[in-house]
Amino acid sequence: MLAAVASLIGLTSLAPYYMSVVGWSGVMLVLLQMLQWIFIVTFTRSVVRRSRGWWTVFAYPVICAALDTLVSTFSPHGTWGSLAYTQMDALPVIQIASVAGTAGVVFALSLFASIAALAWDRAQPRRSSLLAYAFPLLLIMVAVGLGSLRLTGNLEAVTTLPIGMAAIDDVIGPKTPREKAEAVWGAYDESIGRLAQGGARIVVLPEKIDTQELAGAPRRAALGETARRHSVYLVAGVGLTSDRESKNRAWFFGPNGDLLAEYDKQHVVPGGESAMTPGHEAVVRAIDGRRFGISICKDMHFAPLGRSYGKEEVVAMLEPAWDYGRDAWMAARVAALRGVENGYAVVHSARRGVLSASDRYGRFVAETPSNALPGAAIIAQVPVESRPATLYTRFGDWFGWLCVVGAALLRFLPRSLGLAIVRNRR
Repeated sequence: MLAAVASLIGLTSLAPYYMSVVGWSGVMLVLLQMLQWIFIVTFTRSVVRRSRGWWTVFAYPVICAALDTLVSTFSPHGTWGSLAYTQMDALPVIQIASVAGTAGVVFALSLFASIAALAWDRAQPRRSSLLAYAFPLLLIMVAVGLGSLRLTGNLEAVTTLPIGMAAIDDVIGPKTPREKAEAVWGAYDESIGRLAQGGARIVVLPEKIDTQELAGAPRRAALGETARRHSVYLVAGVGLTSDRESKNRAWFFGPNGDLLAEYDKQHVVPGGESAMTPGHEAVVRAIDGRRFGISICKDMHFAPLGRSYGKEEVVAMLEPAWDYGRDAWMAARVAALRGVENGYAVVHSARRGVLSASDRYGRFVAETPSNALPGAAIIAQVPVESRPATLYTRFGDWFGWLCVVGAALLRFLPRSLGLAIVRNRR
């Protein structure tokens, strides 16, 4: 009852956001998350109440990390709801993701809460303070200390590349007056010119700026000419439709106006983009000998996709995006954590969001909100140094699945094997 009431109070604040994204079914999301918290609390209480072993302090973080892994793996929204993103301003903490992904951050966050709860539970028999409290506190201190060391050890001068971003919140759709559409594209052209004059070598525009016929030849030619005229690499997102299918695509143009690559969004938004055909291939292109990857918005919610680009040894991801306004901070941080996990910078150019660039440690080197006509633009000095692959890139969600196994052991093995079971007879 207490878990239900507490979680419902906390999660109610998310209801308006969920409803703005998925309608009234957002209420169901709140209820599902409430049920998840009830399960977490009752699971932990069951383990702690039936044993006074010092290891029960790990029950709560293990089940939290296990569920984080399972939800991230099977949810159509990927890692979007992970508690790890609440720590994005705590840079030493999120460095854990370079080793253990979001599950590692969730585990560390939950372990501290578990220590406090166990100490507060006076109804329980006294546990060994050294193992139940000092040992897990030491683990947290070591993890955060190594994270701090990782940050301070990489403050030396690094090679940067000026990358521009421009975004206009105004939407161009099938019913948009021609004059309005031309005004939006004209403003983008002016922004690209200013960014190029400011030294930008690459310019990234948002997702689905306009909807074109599937071939999209006229707009593609116009954007190629814009890239050639301003001598920049240009990434722009468009929607392409035909009688048979539709795609959410990013075009990547070279400074000579040639179309160097086309990338189709691999993870379309359930409901809003269900009619779109998802892509299946990563796109990596070299600029001045350095490898850059392309993704679109929701793609960055999925750790396996982010890891696949880490294996490609990219130095930065170029990401057109279209957010929902009130989730601007969150959307930029979700993308940035993929960079921490896999050791690359992220350039997030979002309509109805923020234009931001973060380095491989989750530090934001530039950030500004998007705006309606004439829009917003910014240049970021993005670090593009090549680095060795992170442990997460090499081994993936090893820690999260270890916690899944650990949760199963905590739930079933103690009873069957009689390990450290002491029933509370009070």
